[in-house]
Amino acid sequence: SDRVEYVNPTISYGATIKYKLESYNYTIQAISPSNQYISGNILMKGRYINEKDIKEKNKVTTIGRLVARDIFKGEDPIGRFINLGSRAFKVVGVFQDTSGDTEENKLIIPYTTRQQILKGTDLVGNIGITFDQTIGGSGAVKLSDNIKSFLKKIKSVDPTDPSGIRVRNVADEIDRSMQFANALQIIVTFVGIGTLIAGIIGISNIMVFIVKERTKELGIRKALGAEPSEIIKMILTESIFITAISGFLGMILGIIILNSLDSGALQEFFITRAGVNLN
Repeated sequence: SDRVEYVNPTISYGATIKYKLESYNYTIQAISPSNQYISGNILMKGRYINEKDIKEKNKVTTIGRLVARDIFKGEDPIGRFINLGSRAFKVVGVFQDTSGDTEENKLIIPYTTRQQILKGTDLVGNIGITFDQTIGGSGAVKLSDNIKSFLKKIKSVDPTDPSGIRVRNVADEIDRSMQFANALQIIVTFVGIGTLIAGIIGISNIMVFIVKERTKELGIRKALGAEPSEIIKMILTESIFITAISGFLGMILGIIILNSLDSGALQEFFITRAGVNLN
């Protein structure tokens, strides 16, 4: 279909990785070259798994940055052989990932190589599919429904069986998240406007008291020839100056506190980077 952008069959498994006299345990993903674009892998050196590897079922692997660091300890991993289980694979590349450490602790190999190791099976764990963004959220939902119907048909699954084939549509989830975010933005806007109005009222009350306390001073200024507009301008200038100084000081203090949280100074008391390790 012209609505499909990338297709990525995946088989995930764990195996003992051996290099020289040391052993390690990592997650291995048997994938297609599309995984680089779907998962956001960024090649650091060497090359990624390519279509030739898929076709020829080559025993090659592209490894995550942290895998290269832990196994090779400063050596150049390109061209080295490591044992994945009982089979030797040649390291052809190193990648890093936009998602961080979890993905960089993985090794990737061609999915056809894994299928051959599993005695020529054609089974995969899951299939990742990306779509042309121009079709929008509703188009993505329709596409996922069509894919589910197609898979049920070719795999002889009852069309009414809701659990026969599981399809997770991220686009639908994003649409719901965006609707929630838009509603939250409207609420935050109203709260912000209310806060500004409260601030304006508070400052105006303060300035009223200031004017009352300076009645004699203002009277002397008027007696000396000051125009009412000049007195109003003076009062407004003072209020703007006080507001600006307070605002900048508050902003600077907020930046300092947030940087302190992120740098680790207050991590003992606050959760700064919430997350769940899926391994």
